[in-house]
Amino acid sequence: MSVKSIYGSMLQEYNVSRIRQNYSEWCRKIDSLQNKADAESYIFEVRAKIASCFNMPERTAVPEVNITGKYDLPDCRLETVIYESRPGFPVTAHLLRPLQLNGAAPAMIFLCGHDQKGKNGETYSICARTLAANGYIVLSIDPAGQGERYLFTGANEAAGVAGKCTSEHNMVGKQLHLCGEFFGAWRAHDALCGLDYLLSLPEVDPSRVGITGNSGGGTMTSFVQALDPRFTMAAPSCYITSWKRNIENELPADIEQIPPGITGCGCEMGDLILAYAPRPIILLGQKKDFFDPRGLLETYEKCCKVYALLGAEDNLQCFIGPTNHGFSKENRFAMYGFFGEKANMPAVVEEVCGKGEFNCSESGQIYTENGVKNIHDIIVEKLDVFAAERKKHSFDELRNIFAEKLQLRSSIPVPYSRSLRIQRVDSGIPGTKKFSRFALESEPGILTIVKLMDNDGYYYFPERNNMTLYVPHLDSADELADFNGRGDIAGVDVRGLGESFSYNCDQDEELFFVPYGRDYHYESCEILFGSSMLAKRVRDLLTAVVWVKSCGVKEITVSGRGQGAIIAALGALLSDDIKGVKLFDAPESWDSMARSRITLWPQSSMLQGILSETDLPEVYEALAGKMPFEIVNHLDPLLRRN
Repeated sequence: MSVKSIYGSMLQEYNVSRIRQNYSEWCRKIDSLQNKADAESYIFEVRAKIASCFNMPERTAVPEVNITGKYDLPDCRLETVIYESRPGFPVTAHLLRPLQLNGAAPAMIFLCGHDQKGKNGETYSICARTLAANGYIVLSIDPAGQGERYLFTGANEAAGVAGKCTSEHNMVGKQLHLCGEFFGAWRAHDALCGLDYLLSLPEVDPSRVGITGNSGGGTMTSFVQALDPRFTMAAPSCYITSWKRNIENELPADIEQIPPGITGCGCEMGDLILAYAPRPIILLGQKKDFFDPRGLLETYEKCCKVYALLGAEDNLQCFIGPTNHGFSKENRFAMYGFFGEKANMPAVVEEVCGKGEFNCSESGQIYTENGVKNIHDIIVEKLDVFAAERKKHSFDELRNIFAEKLQLRSSIPVPYSRSLRIQRVDSGIPGTKKFSRFALESEPGILTIVKLMDNDGYYYFPERNNMTLYVPHLDSADELADFNGRGDIAGVDVRGLGESFSYNCDQDEELFFVPYGRDYHYESCEILFGSSMLAKRVRDLLTAVVWVKSCGVKEITVSGRGQGAIIAALGALLSDDIKGVKLFDAPESWDSMARSRITLWPQSSMLQGILSETDLPEVYEALAGKMPFEIVNHLDPLLRRN
């Protein structure tokens, strides 16, 4: 980019402002609870809100289990098991039992964090085997993308993704997003199917059933226990803080850690803890963790009030270990002690060895075996169904679909505008170009920058008969500087692009498209609030259209490149003021992004669940039938020009 991101902190401060408002409202709601009836009513409401954010499939039976190996270890008995959480979709796990059982035993679901080895990771193996050695029956589950469940083995185009669990998660996560599904719900469903199996064992005591995990496993522990009443105790480690602290601290999170719409319906992380209060829970954190322990203490204190109203203060505890992010020995013993107290089990005196790998599958990677589906196979099946069932829409029907999806049903007022300093860009061909610059207040805290390419340079927007508004792939000044001619074209830097290209979260411009880059982080913020960056960027473009028209421009056309091509096309679909469209490097379709093993298109260019209703080719066709329309070239899912 040729120009420093002048408004590079805009998106960060915008999201901090609204997450703080959400947090303040949450605190006020907790503080307003006066008695047990208030608390119970609040819990019932929260439980329903959380469930609405997880599109969970129905479970009708205990999954069939294939026991592939049995091992008598010095400290416990270990069975390698495979069960299907969906037809043809296997989950690999360890079932660990005490060497001796005297009556029904307490049971534990153990959910692994982001360790490539999953259940065979040494720390997680220590936890599971120590619990089993001390009288618990434990099911330790490989997360999708980890252990024996790598999702991208053998995919040539997946060199930068395969074997990197967070990248694997975020890749399938955005493809599921296009199908209207949430990867966190898939992870939760795997765990609850495991719980169904665990509770089917006659030696398990259903009145003593716990769940624990660290980091990504702490996340899933928090989610899963908030979705099911059968757990009697829980110990999430190194996850619970607050979404306020995460966003203030510029902390991107895995896609399964972003429940769609959860802050949009007024929830905070503490509500995950309160969903089945007064269930016994210990919240585990670390002094030096990036999951801010200040947020953990703040959340704990608010939840304590609710537990007190329910007369169960002792059921909620908090422990912060002295080290960095991880299931340290201190945190593990806090977990053992809490479960021992609540399950009436002897104290754990020492841990057992966690070394040794025990695989469930012959190959060591279950999704390489014949007849087995991985998540992408199921995505493709869904895409085939969507494609077969989608009906043809009229222009007005298509407009209504996107007005709903983009939350743009109401008219956009003429925005307040600022006249900014002229920008000079040396393109080298044919030389320095000038841009008149105007900042439009699209919404509180958001500026959309309009740049008029004209060598004279204006501090006002001149009346023109015709004007093209250009939405860039990354930066309008860079991309327009290569255009020949002068005037009649203005760049529109929508939020997060061009002059508001964020320098928060990461500083390297090359990191824009990576799984944990700035663009992904601010898209995640929108998902939490039940919206999307694409919706907000289309709004920014339409704000520019309304403003340019108010300045006396009589006929407006739009153009866009790459990411901007999607924004331009959807803006033209929704606005009667746009009279023509020209697109460069436009995506082939959202279907191709989801169908490809790998897509480099960012999640901010996608809409949740859109493929069940329509796709970009139908948008292109509808525009071509309504106005002058041209696509110069397409980009495939790997951002390669056709």
